[in-house]
Amino acid sequence: MRVIFTYLPIRLKEVTEIYLKYSIGNLNNQNIIPIIYSDKDYFKDTELKYEWVEFQIDETYKQPTLWSYPKLKVLASISFPFVHLDNDLVVNDFNKLMNIIDTDKLNLGYKHPLTETQTNHFTEIYKRYSDTPLKFNELNNTCIIATRDYFNINKTYSDVLNVIELNYDFFTKKYNDIPPITLNQQYLNVYFNDINYLYEENPTFENLNVNGICHMAEKNMISSFIKNKILI
Repeated sequence: MRVIFTYLPIRLKEVTEIYLKYSIGNLNNQNIIPIIYSDKDYFKDTELKYEWVEFQIDETYKQPTLWSYPKLKVLASISFPFVHLDNDLVVNDFNKLMNIIDTDKLNLGYKHPLTETQTNHFTEIYKRYSDTPLKFNELNNTCIIATRDYFNINKTYSDVLNVIELNYDFFTKKYNDIPPITLNQQYLNVYFNDINYLYEENPTFENLNVNGICHMAEKNMISSFIKNKILI
């Protein structure tokens, strides 16, 4: 399973690159060479080892409300087993992550518990653009997506991209402060019945040494990360 990142800096470029450089460096230390899909080779002046795949999206989709669009675009056409890591997913010891990945299932980071109000909001938003049955008692978090079944990943995200294209104006706005593209994480449940959730909750910075990775959910709160880290 190849490790992949998607990086088109729509927002928080400097912070994202600190996390990404640190993760790639640690992957290299474990003899792992990731693939980076990005519009430019942002790390060519470093000693990092990676495969760069030039990847572009139309300017109309480079909007904060469409924050996950580049990742969806990559995964809609991927043709090999993979572990996709979000750019705010900091890697310290990749082996610890691989030890809990079930290669026979779809593996996702974790699930967000939702309040009744949140469930109602998500359901209301979703019904405005889709008739496909989908429940929102909890919300998938896809900071990690790992699977050998790239075929059904292709189908999932091709569907989502088609919905976004058909309802573009709707997806560029927020409803109850929620960008509708957030709901793409749940659409995986349409094609996958047996999902392995890797963590019971967000793997935090405080548990980095235990888990080997952490999800910097507050992406711009970087002070705790850089305080005791040697960065590239």
